[in-house]
Amino acid sequence: MFFILNKTGKITQTIGIDPSKKYICALGCFDGVHIGHRSLIDTVVNDKSGLVPAIWTFSAPLTFPYIETVEKRLNLCGEYGIKFAFCEEYEDLKRMTPREFVKYLAEEMNVAHIVCGEDFRFGKDRAGDVEVLRHECDLFGVALTVKSPVMANIYGETVKVSSTVIKKLIQNGDVETANKLLGRPFTLKGVVINGNKIGRTISVPTVNQSLPKMRVSPRFGVYDSVFKVNGVSYPSVTNIGVRPTVNKNEDNITCETHIIGESLDLYGMIVEVEFRRFNRPEEKFANLADLKAQIKRDIEHSAEYYESREDI
Repeated sequence: MFFILNKTGKITQTIGIDPSKKYICALGCFDGVHIGHRSLIDTVVNDKSGLVPAIWTFSAPLTFPYIETVEKRLNLCGEYGIKFAFCEEYEDLKRMTPREFVKYLAEEMNVAHIVCGEDFRFGKDRAGDVEVLRHECDLFGVALTVKSPVMANIYGETVKVSSTVIKKLIQNGDVETANKLLGRPFTLKGVVINGNKIGRTISVPTVNQSLPKMRVSPRFGVYDSVFKVNGVSYPSVTNIGVRPTVNKNEDNITCETHIIGESLDLYGMIVEVEFRRFNRPEEKFANLADLKAQIKRDIEHSAEYYESREDI
């Protein structure tokens, strides 16, 4: 599949490439489109040769759980300046030798310049590394730029920024550090579903979303969040988990958000929740009165957090 991208994040599927154009192409899965990926993307976008800035990636996630859907990855790449995306089916490529892969890019995809990370592997059984890639690129007249990894200090240790590291941070509840490595807030986007309406009975209405099963799940607990709908952002408090005080089905994981100072009827609408800071683990209370009291403290805590912030 081929997609035309633009800076508004809109993507348009097209039947093929423009044979009159040649491409400079970043290679990778781009799960999360984090700051390490941005290093590759920026190299492609800032190239002055006149080649079309593109990415080559897969049309479905290869590993689970994943950080972002493929659609969101493409949208982000478009926002960051990529003009074209080659989205390939893994099954169509896994039997290609390294030489067949580079020949395919050069002769069928019109790729004139490849950009990748120094740990990039490709070809059947991941037989090709960057040295093999360099040899094959020379053979087919394709320029190659290999980028060093982006490093970050996490808990006093210098580590390579990667999707694996970011997923672990999200799963541990450290969304603040994860957001720094992503270069933007981690978000969950989806359709508002009917909840059990208990929030309204205790004067704390919530907006409910199902948690996508294949996406990385934040640690169960309460977060400062920003709720977005129809281009408007609201300070909010979000609980991820099984709501043990009121829910008997512990397999029913939900994203439940209270919009501070608002009560909106959003059933069926597509909304987005940005996770800004972890507040506390999810816990089971003895009764609804205790739950309501804690939720009130959570809201007050989040309201104080947003009083000093302008990025909402």
